[in-house]
Amino acid sequence: MRQAPVLSIRALSKTIGKRTIVNRVSFDVNPGEVFGLLGPNGAGKTTIIRMIVGLMAATEGEVFINGVSVQKRFEEAIQHVGAIVENPELYKFMSGYQNLLHFADMVEGVTPERIEDVISLVRLDGRIDDLVKTYSLGMRQRLGVAQAILHRPLLLILDEPTNGLDPAGIRELRDYLRTLSQEEGIAVLVSSHLLSEMELMCDRVAIIQHGQLIDVKSVGEWGPEQTDSISVEFEVDQPETVASVLGDLGWEQPWTTVPRGFAIELTREQIAELNAGLVKRGMKVYGIKALEKRLEDRFLEITGGETVG
Repeated sequence: MRQAPVLSIRALSKTIGKRTIVNRVSFDVNPGEVFGLLGPNGAGKTTIIRMIVGLMAATEGEVFINGVSVQKRFEEAIQHVGAIVENPELYKFMSGYQNLLHFADMVEGVTPERIEDVISLVRLDGRIDDLVKTYSLGMRQRLGVAQAILHRPLLLILDEPTNGLDPAGIRELRDYLRTLSQEEGIAVLVSSHLLSEMELMCDRVAIIQHGQLIDVKSVGEWGPEQTDSISVEFEVDQPETVASVLGDLGWEQPWTTVPRGFAIELTREQIAELNAGLVKRGMKVYGIKALEKRLEDRFLEITGGETVG
């Protein structure tokens, strides 16, 4: 039986003066899912998140968390949410453990055992008694997440969580978000302008551009479109000879030189024909590899070439 969405957004809009910042955005986030909001800086991602958590009033539309309207029953809805909007707010003169204790005192039902579980979950066991001012940015991000999930929320929201992190910190963040979604069953909503990280981190991605929802698909669906032609890369010993081989075949397909060979778009039958033609010319073919379009390629196609940071 399919579970109901943890987060449902329906025709959410935000207008300030004559400027529409978010325009009728709708999507769902399911239990145990890492869902990404992807778009350039200024696309409206943070505005959407602020409306979800009640930091900004929506002009139109409605947000439901665990089936409860944020606009109509805010306190009941928001109790199911843990969030870091922009940067985690921590007391740097206190230890990581003291920060968690301070937050636990403000929330009912957080036991010492839960605090220990969360510390292990974000892998801060060895440093939790150190002062936060000695933490790296990645460690502070992890402590912020620990604080956000102490009360066992159904939904965790992170706004640009990889900002300022080094590659190791980004990988750590990605790994424990996956752990949270799988082991705790938490729905995670994460925003970013980093295409490569969203591709590795998320189950589904929503592209936001100029405040509008362009598309929502699973990361696996952002691959190559189903067409007759396939982009392939040939690894050969004499790439300069390919032009004459294509001429012999009577083909006019464009091709490009790549390290150790060339790339070209062909049908499946043409791949076999070209391979045979190359071998007939005495060329050594070391490999033929299909080139899948990654999330970045699909993003540029859908948005008409507008890039993200």
